[in-house]
Amino acid sequence: MSRLILLGSVAFFTLGAAGMPDRGAWDTLRETATSPNPDHRRQALTALGTIGAGNAEAVQLVEAGLHDKDPVVRQTAATVLGTMKATDAIPLLEQALDDHGEVAFAAAKALADMGDEQGKGVLIGVLTGQRKDTPGLLTQKVREAKQKIRHPEQLGFMGAKEASGALLGPASLGIVAAQEAFKDGGAPGRALAATYLARDSDPYALTLLEWALADTNWGVRAAAAKALGERGNSASIGKLEPLLKDGHHAVRVMAAASIVRLTNRTGTEIQSADRTRP
Repeated sequence: MSRLILLGSVAFFTLGAAGMPDRGAWDTLRETATSPNPDHRRQALTALGTIGAGNAEAVQLVEAGLHDKDPVVRQTAATVLGTMKATDAIPLLEQALDDHGEVAFAAAKALADMGDEQGKGVLIGVLTGQRKDTPGLLTQKVREAKQKIRHPEQLGFMGAKEASGALLGPASLGIVAAQEAFKDGGAPGRALAATYLARDSDPYALTLLEWALADTNWGVRAAAAKALGERGNSASIGKLEPLLKDGHHAVRVMAAASIVRLTNRTGTEIQSADRTRP
């Protein structure tokens, strides 16, 4: 009998230990998320993001990163929350819109990905900058978000490397060309805003992308042309055609590629992409 009890106890503790293999894993994640090394904290946040928004503790640990003393860690936290589609974090991400430029931009992208109007408003503010000829009508929430940004062009000081990667793909644009494309400080942000607005199903986003084809910076024009290849419809082809005579080669070829993409779509795909213009 005592032998049976002993065997049963061993089996119980063995199963118990095997049944909780994540205890040590969580300890590792918590310790790394609070490491003195900011690179380690960023790595922990990125790893936590892969667990998904269904795990409350993972979301909370990433949310805590929004209050980190290092702005790059805060930027990472905002980006990860957007990737997780952590809707419970929306209030904290909205607060992060008041943070420094790149953190606010990351928060705006995350919010926009989750359909939040304030995030969309910030992206629109970055794309339009100081131009007074913004097309169409803004919703009240978007207008309030845009007015909230005192200097939207300051949010445009994104790294040229990230902007060029969004424009032409990783490692496809040399750093010298990237620096040339984004000489004025707000251009990288405008290019990135165009890239992210391509994901927005709102009809106004398409109007803005077509409008951005007239941006003074060739990198932004190329980004808008590329975005229209993804988001545009049959009516966008006529907007792209003038860029075939653009003064910069990159703009011409990107416009040409987008025209081909839009032309080759089936009638069903084009109809599904069409929208009623404001």
